[in-house]
Amino acid sequence: MKTAVSLVYDILNQETDIDFYTNSVPNSALTKPTYPLGRIVEIQGNYTNRASDNPWSIQFITQVDVWVDSLDEIDKYYYSLDSVMRANDWECIYSEQTDDPDLEGAKRIIKRYSATINIEF
Repeated sequence: MKTAVSLVYDILNQETDIDFYTNSVPNSALTKPTYPLGRIVEIQGNYTNRASDNPWSIQFITQVDVWVDSLDEIDKYYYSLDSVMRANDWECIYSEQTDDPDLEGAKRIIKRYSATINIEF
């Protein structure tokens, strides 16, 4: 069974033109960033239990950050990310657009997605 980060990474790498990293973006990619640039991290995982305490599934929450250099790119990716994730059974539960002063003034899209994944035994 893959982790939530791996699942989301596979989805977004197959269906977007964004260069994604998992958990952290290496300094080499931050020195002279090429946009769009993305990061995927797991925020939370909650097991669902049955009477025997053997979990049936895990509800995952992941955060997807995408840095771009213009409002046009914000418009390009803001809702399309949700469409891609929704088509793969992930629900957007948080969304924000902001400027990131730490990354040469880039614009940042922040999305959190939730999905319940059945545990394979």
